Amino acid sequence: MKNSDNTSPKSTKRKTALIIGAIVAGVIVLAFAFLAIIASTARIYDGVCVGEIKLGSMTADEAIEALEQSYPLADANLKLKCGEKVFEVYGSQIELKPDYQATAEEAALAGKEGHIFSKIKNLISFSINSCQINMQLTCNKELLQYAINENLGENVSDVSEYVVEIGDGCLVVTNGRAGRGVNIKKLLDRVSALYTYGSLDELIEIEVEDIEPQKTDADDLFEKYNRAPIDAVCTQNGDSITITPEVIGVELKLEDVKKIVGENINNPESYTIPAKITHPNVTAAQLEAEYTDCVIATYSTDYSTSSANRKENIRLAASKINGVILNPGDVFSFNGIVGPRTQATGYKVAHVYSGNKVVDGIGGGICQVSSTLYNAVVFADLEIVYRTNHSLPVSYVPLGRDATVSYGTIDFKFKNNKETPIKFEAIADGTNLTINVYGRKKYMKDISIETAVVGYIPFSVSEVEDASLAAGERVVKERGANGTRVEAYKIVKENGNEVSRTLLAKSSYSPTTQLEAVGTGMAPMPDVPAMSTDGSYAISPDGANAGVEIPSLPVAPEVPTIPDAGIPAPVQ
Repeated sequence: MKNSDNTSPKSTKRKTALIIGAIVAGVIVLAFAFLAIIASTARIYDGVCVGEIKLGSMTADEAIEALEQSYPLADANLKLKCGEKVFEVYGSQIELKPDYQATAEEAALAGKEGHIFSKIKNLISFSINSCQINMQLTCNKELLQYAINENLGENVSDVSEYVVEIGDGCLVVTNGRAGRGVNIKKLLDRVSALYTYGSLDELIEIEVEDIEPQKTDADDLFEKYNRAPIDAVCTQNGDSITITPEVIGVELKLEDVKKIVGENINNPESYTIPAKITHPNVTAAQLEAEYTDCVIATYSTDYSTSSANRKENIRLAASKINGVILNPGDVFSFNGIVGPRTQATGYKVAHVYSGNKVVDGIGGGICQVSSTLYNAVVFADLEIVYRTNHSLPVSYVPLGRDATVSYGTIDFKFKNNKETPIKFEAIADGTNLTINVYGRKKYMKDISIETAVVGYIPFSVSEVEDASLAAGERVVKERGANGTRVEAYKIVKENGNEVSRTLLAKSSYSPTTQLEAVGTGMAPMPDVPAMSTDGSYAISPDGANAGVEIPSLPVAPEVPTIPDAGIPAPVQ
C-alpha cells in the first residue's frame, strides 16, 4: 500500500532550507531597515567624540550644551615658534574662542556623507572604533595674520593683487606682488587639535610660505573696463537719498590688451594700455552739494616733525580720500580707496612698525591717515565695521584711538548709517592732517571719546652673553615696557547732559622685550698697592704715600704639598 504522505526526506530538507533562508533574508532585511533608519537619524552617531567628550545619540543642540560645559570660554594664548623666533599671540587680541555650533554641526554630519550603504558602514565602524573630531576655534583671522606679521617682521610680506587705474589716455596696470606669510588655516587646525586635548601651552612651530597673487587677466580686465561713460544719478526714496557715482568711459581694443598684458605678465613696474577716455556730463560731486553742505565732524593730527618721505605718503593717501562720497548703507574700505602702497604707486620709504620695532618700509605714515579718519568717523557717529589697533602705541593720537592698516592684511572699514550721502575732505598741508566729514546739519552730535587702561601685559626678558662683562654682572641694553589693555567709550551728550555711553573699542598693545647683557668674562682683580723691594712699604700709583712705612705682615707657616687629586667642578 502506498504512503499517502508524498513528502520525501529530500523535499522536506528543501522546504526547511527555504524556510530558514526566508527567515534569514527577513532578518537581514529587517536589520538593514533598522540600520537604515538609525543611519538616517538627525542625531549624532554613537562613537563620535570631541576629545574625551562622547556626543553619540545627542542632537546638535545637546552637543552644544555638552561642549560649553567641557570647554568653557577662557583666555588662551598661542605660543608660536618660527625658526629661532619665539613669541606669544594673546587670545583676547585676536578674539580667539571655541566655536560650539560649528563643532556640533561637524559632529552631527560625521559619517553621514554618501549613499545609505556608506552611512551604515560608518555607523558600524564608529561603534567599534570611535570617530574623533577636534573642538573648532574661531578668531579674527586678519588680526591673527597681523599679529604674526608684526612679530616676524621682515621675514613676511603682504601679497597684493593686480590694480588698474584710469590715467590720461590710458589704463595704468600694476601687477600683483607675491608675498610670504603663514598659512592661517593650517595653524588654526593645529591650534584646534591642541585645544581639544588641553595642550594649548605647547610651543607651536609655524613656517613662512610663499604666497602667489592672481595673475593679471587680460579678458577680465577688458570686460570690466571697456565701457561707455555713465552720468551720476541722484535717487530719493522718502528721506533717504542715494547718489550713484558717475562711470568714466574707457574704449579698449582686446588685441592690444592681450598683447600688452602678455608682454608684461612678470613686470614688477606699472605699465600702460592705450585707451580712449570719455568723461560723463554729470558727476557725483555736482549732485552731492545739496546734501553735504555742512561739516558734521572733523579731526586733526600733527605731522610737522615727520620726514619728507613720510609727509609725501600722508599727502598721497589723503588725496585718495579727498572728495569720496559714501552713499547710505555703503561701506568705506580704506585699503580699497587708498590702494596698494608701493613705489610704483608713488609711496616712499619711511618709518613703520614691524615686529614690535620701528623700521624703514614703503608707505610709512599711512596709519596716521587711517587713525585720523577713524577719529573723524567716530565723531560723525558713523558705524565702525572693522578696526584694529597697532601693536605698539603711536604718538599722533591718544592710546586706544588709533586704527592700523596693512594692504592685503588689515583694513579699516566703516558704514554710512545716515539717510543721505556723506562726503570726505582730507587736507594735508605739511603740518596738520585734517579730515572733515560733510553731511546734513541734523546729523551733528556732541560726541566725545574717553579711554581707560584696564590691564597690563608684563614684558619678558631676553638675555645675551657678553664676555666684556664679569661673570654674574648684568646690564640692561634695551629697557622693556609692559603692554596695556585699553577700552574706549563713545559719549553722546544733548544740552550738556550725557545721554549714552557705549563701548567703542578694546585695544591691546604688546609688551616690548627687555634686552639684558649677562657677563661671562673674568671678574676684575682688586687693586693691590705696589710693595717695596723689602716688602715694608706700599707705594700708591700716584706716589702720594712713598716712603711711608707699614707694619710687616706675619709670615704664614709653610704648608706641605698635597698631591693633586682633582677639584670637582661647581654645580650650576
